Amino acid sequence: MIFRKIYKFLSSAKLALTLLVVILVSCLLGVTIFRGERAWEMIFNTLWFNGLLVLLVMNVAFCFFPRMWGRRLTLISLGMVLFHLSFVAILGGIIYNSLFYFRGLIRLTEGETLLSGNPQSYDSIEKGRYFNFGRLRGETTLIRMHSGYKVDGVDKRAAYEIAVGEGISKKLGIIYITHNLDNQGFKYLPDREGYSLLVILYDKRGRELYGAHIPLQSLKQRDGGYLYTTGTKYAPGSFPFPQNQMKPLWSLQVSYRPEPKKERAGDAFFQVWPLNNSDESHSGKVTAEGKAAVGEKFGVGDYYLEVKEVRYWAAMTVRYEPGKPIVLTSLWVALAGIVMTFVGRMSRKRKD
Repeated sequence: MIFRKIYKFLSSAKLALTLLVVILVSCLLGVTIFRGERAWEMIFNTLWFNGLLVLLVMNVAFCFFPRMWGRRLTLISLGMVLFHLSFVAILGGIIYNSLFYFRGLIRLTEGETLLSGNPQSYDSIEKGRYFNFGRLRGETTLIRMHSGYKVDGVDKRAAYEIAVGEGISKKLGIIYITHNLDNQGFKYLPDREGYSLLVILYDKRGRELYGAHIPLQSLKQRDGGYLYTTGTKYAPGSFPFPQNQMKPLWSLQVSYRPEPKKERAGDAFFQVWPLNNSDESHSGKVTAEGKAAVGEKFGVGDYYLEVKEVRYWAAMTVRYEPGKPIVLTSLWVALAGIVMTFVGRMSRKRKD
């Protein structure tokens, strides 16, 4: 008796209509009001929304397949079965993908290696509720960034030579705007790139005290050009320097003007402020400012600063979408089912 009630509930047309309305309204709220990461947190990534999709899959199965059971198999009925099977598979693929997907933005300087499975290696992360970072095995290395990269004479602008994975499964490749690298189901796609300056601090005697690669922002100017400088993606800014091993001496802003005719050459512009020790921001007036070519020293009181070399940093999008192959295959099966049903109906009309 209870199984009959469950069957009646799951095969109800009213349930199907209710589920479709609720799912549609939820999707509209997700793409119009909440949007972005908040939409995934509040709707698309939740158990209740995926539960509704599972219930819809069961409803479709209980509504259609029992009615087809025992019928004579024809081209029309086979096409309808394939179409409904693919519909169920598409919904299943969407559910599977939303629970286990991963999207991350990883940024490296040339020669830098980061652990792929460490969440701290990524600038931003979106993931399904049940995604396991253990799937991201090994390391990600940016070997070199190639500017003006060409394929069959076509300029791809910029290309990243990368290595991902571990051991014998490690893959090396070059990715650019129309070409990505696939490793164990994870796709690596180019996102953006910029300059990274190796800034060295010396004492008065010329002894090296500290060095670090400083990534620069690319800020578009009103004249269409770009300002390459420290700061945020919205405006230039300074930062405490040096960091980590030494106590910061000043608040430093570094800008770079590349040499048009020679790659990785140009002038570095320095601005130094006294450091406000309470919050490590700069205070007062600029105490030193000036420029020096790459490879030349710039004096700041009892110290020297030098941009020793120019490298590139690159940001890559890492995607894992396990449900996508299911959805794409199911779409082709659905199309085949529609074609079979159409051909079968046309053949029946001709016979009639």
